[in-house]
Amino acid sequence: MNNLVSLTYLDSYDDSKIKSAVESSFSKLKFDTIIKPDMKVLLKVCLPESVQPDSAETSHPAVVQGVVEVLSKLGAKCIIADSPYGNFTQSHLDSVYFKTGMLEVANSSDCELNHNLKIFSMDTPNGVKTKNITLLDVVNDVDVIINLGKIKIDEKLGYTGVGANMFGLVPGEVKTLILNRLSTIEDFNNYLIDIIDALKDKLIFNILDGVVALEAGNSQRMLSCLAMSENVFSLDSAIIKILGMDFNNTIIKLAFERGFIDIDDPYEIVGDDIENFELADFSLYAYDLDTKIHRNIRGQKSYFNTHQERPTIKPNRCKGCTICSKICPTNAIMMKYDKNGELYAEIDYKKCIFCKKCYLGCPYNVVRLKTPLEYKKLHKKINEFNHE
Repeated sequence: MNNLVSLTYLDSYDDSKIKSAVESSFSKLKFDTIIKPDMKVLLKVCLPESVQPDSAETSHPAVVQGVVEVLSKLGAKCIIADSPYGNFTQSHLDSVYFKTGMLEVANSSDCELNHNLKIFSMDTPNGVKTKNITLLDVVNDVDVIINLGKIKIDEKLGYTGVGANMFGLVPGEVKTLILNRLSTIEDFNNYLIDIIDALKDKLIFNILDGVVALEAGNSQRMLSCLAMSENVFSLDSAIIKILGMDFNNTIIKLAFERGFIDIDDPYEIVGDDIENFELADFSLYAYDLDTKIHRNIRGQKSYFNTHQERPTIKPNRCKGCTICSKICPTNAIMMKYDKNGELYAEIDYKKCIFCKKCYLGCPYNVVRLKTPLEYKKLHKKINEFNHE
């Protein structure tokens, strides 16, 4: 995957300027040669809440409109989709589509709004924070995904750009549970990388709307930038540079550690010079990857550890064969001796990623699964989605 990033200076959300910028960037990045007639394209926009477009919290309809028009001209069929926080229901989606201006985009152009409420699960064999993710079923209805995010600084998560936008493919109720189970910003960013890696065969292009960005304190800031790239991490690294952030406190450090980007050469700029956009005084939160994003009322113990289906091992039943400790991918199982000198296995839930390999691999059926009530409620909701 190349590291080219196209930057375009835009001083407003003028429809004609945006369309021209999209066409020019597509051409510079040779993306217009990838789109084929009748290709079904999912436009994964940023619609976390039911708010007005001028809030700078969502994808601006003028940018979405420009992208849809250019893709339609190339013969593609577009579907606009996202899952806002809260209940993933038809009424909630309709409200979000209307308030954010997406309904108007669909009515004035040749594209659809996603109304498919089904969801599905897929394995993430290379996952660091999860071995299975739950996503919107519309992913299965399209040929490719274009990730159209918003440049924002989030109160809990710090920088959220095009990588974080992929979290919107997780349905609302599940999204809340996932955020509650992750302890730090590093956990969250690794979860994002797990999603991006799982969808790498469909995720072919990324766009960031930074004409107006959202800085710390929920303040709007004119960045005048529309940025595009084939590479998620190259695009985010260019914007992180523009905002004056340290790579070591962002998703880029983790992407480098996992082999997704060369941190010494993360991007190559085409179009307008990156110095045209650099803002040394852009307001940021003083967060790093170790910053905690959730603590429940019982202290630092993660909600994830309390409400996820998890393996358990009773020391007095364990045979001490050591198989579970050898197959655990995160070295979360330690072998210890009891007071009688008998070997037994103990699970460190701070390292456990709940992949259940120990449960499946135990030859004595000693490893059991504990299923909390909240987990049962979640999967009941998933089944309801898939049978509507």
